[in-house]
Amino acid sequence: MEFCPVGPEDLETIAVLSEQYLTHGKKIKDDIRHHRDMNGYFGVKAVENGEMIGFYTCIEDDIIFTLPHPELKSEIEKITGGEKTITGDTLYVEAAWRGKGIASELARRITDMARERGGKYFLTEAWIHPEGVTPAKKIVTFNGEVIFEKIIPFFYRDLPKYGMECPICGKDCRCGAEVQLHRL
Repeated sequence: MEFCPVGPEDLETIAVLSEQYLTHGKKIKDDIRHHRDMNGYFGVKAVENGEMIGFYTCIEDDIIFTLPHPELKSEIEKITGGEKTITGDTLYVEAAWRGKGIASELARRITDMARERGGKYFLTEAWIHPEGVTPAKKIVTFNGEVIFEKIIPFFYRDLPKYGMECPICGKDCRCGAEVQLHRL
């Protein structure tokens, strides 16, 4: 297995996988295409036999959530005081490869990349399924020391307003999010 930086040739695959397995809807593809055009978009991918089997992407110098949460963004900006903040954008590993340490290695590598880019903080938004499962909970611990944490029930309830649908609940999303700010 090989771990290497995400390149322009990977962005369409990332958009398709994100739309297919994460948040459904045309907006997610549009968002990823928009993010990839930003100067601060970067990531790392896991490749096996020439196929991308996982990736972790980030956005530099902007606090972005799946949906707008201006009060939360303002709260985090007060903590960071204008210091460089990296936002974890998308973390995904193909189902057949889960449980093999790939996501952990992607998180370690993306954290190293964030530090190399001068990041002082790393922001994560981890999906909490309606039954309380947070798939990325163990993984985001690799993104640095947690200095702020907020669990927000029904964080994604407005997905349909933005042309998206929850991959678990459909249009009536009951999922929450665990938002963490990590010191790099």
